[in-house]
Amino acid sequence: MTQADGNDEPVPRAPKRARRARRPGVVVAIVGLIGSAPMATLWFVGHSLATRTEGRSAEPVSYLVTPVLNVRRAASTLVGDIATRNLRSELTSIVDRMPSNACIRVDAGGRVVLSKSADKALVPASTMKIATAAVSLDVLPADTRFVTRVVGTVDNGIVDGDLTLVGGGDPLLVSREYLPTEKYPTTDPTYLDDLADKVKNAGVTAISGSVVGDESYLDDDRYLDDWSSGIRGTEGGPLGALMVNDGVVVGNPIKPDNPAVAAAAEFTRLLQARGIAVAGEPKEAKGTATGTSIAEIRSSPLDRIVAEMLTNSDNNTAEILVRHIGLTKSLQPTTQAGLAVIDQSLSTWGIDGVVVKDGSGLSRGNRITCAALVELLEREPVDGKLKSGLAVAARTGTLRDVFEGTPVAGKLLGKTGTLLNVKTLAGVLPVDGNDEVLFALLLNGAGWADQGNYRPLWEQLGAALTTYPRAPTPNQVAVLGAG
Repeated sequence: MTQADGNDEPVPRAPKRARRARRPGVVVAIVGLIGSAPMATLWFVGHSLATRTEGRSAEPVSYLVTPVLNVRRAASTLVGDIATRNLRSELTSIVDRMPSNACIRVDAGGRVVLSKSADKALVPASTMKIATAAVSLDVLPADTRFVTRVVGTVDNGIVDGDLTLVGGGDPLLVSREYLPTEKYPTTDPTYLDDLADKVKNAGVTAISGSVVGDESYLDDDRYLDDWSSGIRGTEGGPLGALMVNDGVVVGNPIKPDNPAVAAAAEFTRLLQARGIAVAGEPKEAKGTATGTSIAEIRSSPLDRIVAEMLTNSDNNTAEILVRHIGLTKSLQPTTQAGLAVIDQSLSTWGIDGVVVKDGSGLSRGNRITCAALVELLEREPVDGKLKSGLAVAARTGTLRDVFEGTPVAGKLLGKTGTLLNVKTLAGVLPVDGNDEVLFALLLNGAGWADQGNYRPLWEQLGAALTTYPRAPTPNQVAVLGAG
């Protein structure tokens, strides 16, 4: 915006001179030329620098309107104007290629650079995890660690009766043999093997009963009601407070319906591998553990668990965090209680256009806007825990095979999302000088989950983002303005 001169009072007339200038028109013309010289110079050099691209010519000149060239404005403001206009010019062709049921929002330098249907609520797929992450980091204590314990009565190295494995809702509880089988290996895992070692080191040599899994800490609803049958047990669930290996028992091709029994079976296997005899078959019992605590293991800190969820798009972790949110905020360890907290948090933050049906994004009933995703990312600093937990382009998680050989490889941080006819991406591109570009691109429509359709658009987006902040430096602008 242009600034007012700040001088609204009448200006006193100058005293009459004895002689007037013989050529008043010439004087006015010279004064005008002198006054406009800095502005003309600024326009010419700013336009030259702003439109210069490697091997091609851009079109930002159409955005260099009069307000940008007002020499009264601060040099840094002018630089920001030029940089964002250049970025907008690079992004316009992406809009032309988007399907009708799509949205895009790009912010840079604290400004909205491009917004197309950004308030349109669309199916987000796993970019919904950005909302889950934001609320988890806000509601759950920063020093949160989830504890898994072993309880029993030991006499001369023998457990009298059952040995109870008590779950504390650790979503990253795994055995070492399971990790190599995962598509995206668990980051910051809590090893059940370590707990078995601690039981052995405590002097236990035999269990006269069974290993019993106790999952009473959280609700035991295995799946969400509106999850389709095709994703139950494969993409998410069965859920519970005692989950090991996402419910898989190593060496058993069939995932048990009850994750607590599966965890007991896996722990039995690990104990036996260490020479500890177990008489009974693994089973479940809720809240009936007797005896004393024999050993325990603690999860990684909360921010690392949130990072694992974002990097690997871990659906089970997302849903377990929702139940922890419900327990912490309303003392109800249920999905519905947790989702209500997420709804309330978004409302409190002034983030609109979100319909939350789950924490993972597996539900097709979820809705979110591009504006909401960018605003969630904008809530924290450049190096915030949510942003640093996103997958790295061409390096980690769901982006490890994406953007390879492009300018954003190793730089762009993002959260992907995929469902049938849904492909989404939101994240951040850090920029030197404590600046960043934030973006969200949601594509809903037939065929848009196919690589041949979304990959070219993603790569075009990434290439465009790297052009920010192309502009003259503040010193250059200040010198030109003073000239």
